[in-house]
Amino acid sequence: MELASCSFGQSSKVSYLQMITAVAAIVNGGRLMQPYVVQRITAPDGTVLREVEPTVKRQVIQEETSATMCDLIEDVITDGTGQKAAVPGYRVGGKSGTSQKLDSDNEGARISSFVAVAPLDQPRLAVLVCLDEPHSWTTSGGTLSGPVCAEVLKKALPYLGIEPQVESAGQSDS
Repeated sequence: MELASCSFGQSSKVSYLQMITAVAAIVNGGRLMQPYVVQRITAPDGTVLREVEPTVKRQVIQEETSATMCDLIEDVITDGTGQKAAVPGYRVGGKSGTSQKLDSDNEGARISSFVAVAPLDQPRLAVLVCLDEPHSWTTSGGTLSGPVCAEVLKKALPYLGIEPQVESAGQSDS
């Protein structure tokens, strides 16, 4: 039963790392990258001991499809269930998710998730927030996990030297 229910989002058969890697490929021109955790190892004196270079594994979707998907996930932020994940001054794309936990004794158990990517014109960050069985009046990913994504992006983008741009039409202030 769980295998069949995966097809319409009632459970999940992928890891969170697989999920965020797939989302990154969707917004990265369709290029699937080899994920890595540590970019650089430095000695106490600042000497770089090891550095990992980004590696393209393969092209998984066409660039045109990637561009279309970027437009669609931006609409989720500007006009859809992800408005709470908007970050003023940045083009953000996202997708909410709420999945039923079939392996729980609690029939109402859900995982509330949201993935956000920014800036959409040249994606640098993808954030995935998954709340396992949130205790709230809702389990909506956009309502619960979206604001957490926005907070991470709001702090991380300037840290990476990506300054906010003039507010684009439609990007709401949350």
